[in-house]
Amino acid sequence: MIFGLGAAFGWGVADLFAALSGRRIGSWATVSIAQVASALLVGLVLLMVGPELAGLASVAGWLVPSAVLAAVAYAALYHALELGPIAVVSPVLASYAVIPVLLAVALLGETLTGLQVVGVAVTIGGAVLTSTDLRALRMGTHSMPPGLPWAAASTLMFGIATFVFGWAAQRAGWLPALWLSRSTAALCFVLVAAVIRARGGRSLGAVLPASALGLAVLLGFVDLTGTMSYARGAEVGLISIVTAVSATYPIIPVFGGIAVFGERPAPNQLVGVALVVAGLILLGGN
Repeated sequence: MIFGLGAAFGWGVADLFAALSGRRIGSWATVSIAQVASALLVGLVLLMVGPELAGLASVAGWLVPSAVLAAVAYAALYHALELGPIAVVSPVLASYAVIPVLLAVALLGETLTGLQVVGVAVTIGGAVLTSTDLRALRMGTHSMPPGLPWAAASTLMFGIATFVFGWAAQRAGWLPALWLSRSTAALCFVLVAAVIRARGGRSLGAVLPASALGLAVLLGFVDLTGTMSYARGAEVGLISIVTAVSATYPIIPVFGGIAVFGERPAPNQLVGVALVVAGLILLGGN
């Protein structure tokens, strides 16, 4: 549970930085720089720690495709946020945790007590409610929001990729699995960026100020700390519990928005926070 909270904190702060960076340099530059920076950092950690890498052979066949899937999920998410509305995109994405939890129970044989099942459901439900501004939803139209299909696709891909990553961490160790996953995803972004440049696009480093680059790099580092915590939690605990707790990350952007952007939370978001706390208490009591 502690590792799940660590993941939620890292991912939540990363979302705040992503909002700041995206408004300055755009979503594509932000996600590309962040992914490459995090891959370089985890590679450095791998060299310093020197863990056993033999276990990667047994998981690479699943982990590499899932890392590519995660890279596509990041691109879909950022495109969904560009199209909006955030009031629709955020709660859809927060529900990603349902997929790894169900897969962990069905495929890995993880068993949960009755209270844990209730705690998982309440925690994930509270996370979805926290990330939803019902006031904004009521102001929307009756047509399908343009970002909804991209958000749904991103949620499905993140759910599958997160489960495979957690399984790989259990089999090969959290650091080797994290290194292979991040390196693969970063390579995807580098290849796409190279294709864009070959077709006449401009180099990111040539058009972005140093301060913007620094913010995107910091985003990558913060996001990596959350993923490190999730990977370690999946290695030593239950994927279903770690994933459910990590889904509470929307709390941080919501209240970060209050401090940074002067936003006011909707009443239902405060209810969502209360549900998250109740769910964590149920999970922590087992």
